[in-house]
Amino acid sequence: MATEYRKAAAEEYEDLIDFGNMVFQTDFAALLPKLYQDHPEMAQHHYLALEDGEIKGMVGSFPLEFSVDGEIVKAYGIGTVSVHPCARGKGYMKELMKRAVADAKAAGADLMCLGGQRQRYEYFGFAEACQQRRFTITPTNRRHWKQISTKGIELLPLPDNSEYTADCWKLHQAQPIHAVRRIEDFAEICCSWSSVPLVIRKDGAFLGYVICRREGTSAGELLLNDWQEAPAVLFALVEKFGKDLSITPFYFQKELIRALNIVAESGSVEDGEMIQTLNFPRMLEIFLRLKGKQTGLLDGALVLEIPGEGKWQVRVEGGEVSVRDTKEPADWSMDAVRMQNRVFSAANLWEYDSLLENNWFPVPLELPNHDMT
Repeated sequence: MATEYRKAAAEEYEDLIDFGNMVFQTDFAALLPKLYQDHPEMAQHHYLALEDGEIKGMVGSFPLEFSVDGEIVKAYGIGTVSVHPCARGKGYMKELMKRAVADAKAAGADLMCLGGQRQRYEYFGFAEACQQRRFTITPTNRRHWKQISTKGIELLPLPDNSEYTADCWKLHQAQPIHAVRRIEDFAEICCSWSSVPLVIRKDGAFLGYVICRREGTSAGELLLNDWQEAPAVLFALVEKFGKDLSITPFYFQKELIRALNIVAESGSVEDGEMIQTLNFPRMLEIFLRLKGKQTGLLDGALVLEIPGEGKWQVRVEGGEVSVRDTKEPADWSMDAVRMQNRVFSAANLWEYDSLLENNWFPVPLELPNHDMT
C-alpha cells in the first residue's frame, strides 16, 4: 500500500467534497458555499493523504485577510479536517496538520484559526484564545418590553434584495475589525454556516444588516448605522423567529452591548475559535493597541518569553504600545500555547497578579466568525 501526501488538484474538487460529506455526514456545498459550491479553485487549499490514489485524510487550510485597526493581518483558517473511518490511527491528520502549519509559517502568516476539541489541536500550537461575547434574548424578554416599538423595522433576505449589497459591504468594511471581503463575494460568505444575511430597514430606509442562522437560533455581525434603533432591531429579530436568540457582538460595539445588557435574558464572555499566533509579538501589539483605543491602558512594561521562540518587552507609554525584542529578565515565561491562552483567553479575566496585568489582559483577540474557516 503506497501512501502519498500532497495538495489537491482542481480536477479532484468533487472527490474531496464527496470525501468530506462522507466523513461528516453533511452537505458541504450547502453548509459552506464560499468553499464548496462551484469553487474548484479552492481545491489547491486542501492537503490530502492518499492510499493507492484514494483519499483517506484531508485538511483544508484557507488563506484569509483581516483588517485590525487599519493593519492587515494575514491568516489561514483550518477546516474540513477529516480522516476515513477505516484509516484512523495511522497519523494522517497529524502529518497533514504539520504540513499546513509549516506552510502558513513559510508564507509569513500572522495567525491561524480553527474550531475543534481543545487538547487535540493544542498539540499543533493552537490555544483557546479568541474571545466572544454572547447574549440570549427571548420572547419573554420581548413581552416585558412592550414600550419598545418595532413598527417600521423590516428584515429582508440579502440574496433576494441584492441592491443593498454595497450598503452592507461598506458598513462591514468600516468596522475596526473586519474581514477583507470582496464585494462580489459578500453575500456568499454571509450565507455560509447555514446562515442568511438579513438587510435591516427602518421606514423603508437602509439601517444595517445581520447574519442569522437559518433556523433562527443565533445572530452575529449585527451592524447598524444608527445604534439608537438597536433595541427595536433586537426585538424585531425575536418576533421574526419566535424563539430564544443568541447574539454575539464584538467588544467594541458598546451601544449594542448596552442595549443587550438592558433587555437580554443573560450574557457571557467566553472563548470562541482556537488561535495560533504565528507572529505573536505583532498580534499582541496590534490587538493591545486597539484595546487601548477602546478602554485606555496604564503605562508600564512587562517582559514575556516563549522559550525557543523569543522574548519581548511589552511597553505602554502615554497610550502608545510597543512590543520589542529584549534581553531583560522575563516576567512571564511559558510555552506558546500557555502564553497565547494567558494573554488572549477570556477565561483569565480577573485572574492576573497586578493592577497593570488586569488592565492590559486579557487582550480581546476577536475576528469575524463567518470568515475564520
